[in-house]
Amino acid sequence: MKNLIVSITIFVLIIETTQILGQNRKISSLTANKYALQNINAGIQSGNEGVRKNSIYLSGLYRLIETEEALINQLKTETIPNLKVVIALALFRMQSDKGMKELPNLFSNDNSSDVKRMSHAVYNEYLKTKYLWHQQMSDSSLV
Repeated sequence: MKNLIVSITIFVLIIETTQILGQNRKISSLTANKYALQNINAGIQSGNEGVRKNSIYLSGLYRLIETEEALINQLKTETIPNLKVVIALALFRMQSDKGMKELPNLFSNDNSSDVKRMSHAVYNEYLKTKYLWHQQMSDSSLV
């Protein structure tokens, strides 16, 4: 029974690592619409909170690395705490090094305790993921 639990745990960890370290995409691989990138960037900067939230979410969900700069700029100017967290999660899902470098600023200087807690957790998870990835690469090179 103990071996079964250990096996299931290892399987889940492998699946999660695969999901986290998945490949980023270019928007052109998802659609032939020549205005798609402009539209998603406009949505990220929209004055409408719902449009902004969904654009940020979709950027992270599909790992649209081309939206990285727009997300970082929006993170710096965003006033709604929940959207700051969604931006941090989108940048994490993309494994954006530039975006992750902004998170220590966020959890050090933001007024919202939720933003501080979540951005700190996202940043720590990013560091763990990077460390595990480097460990796996160095272990596989020994084989």
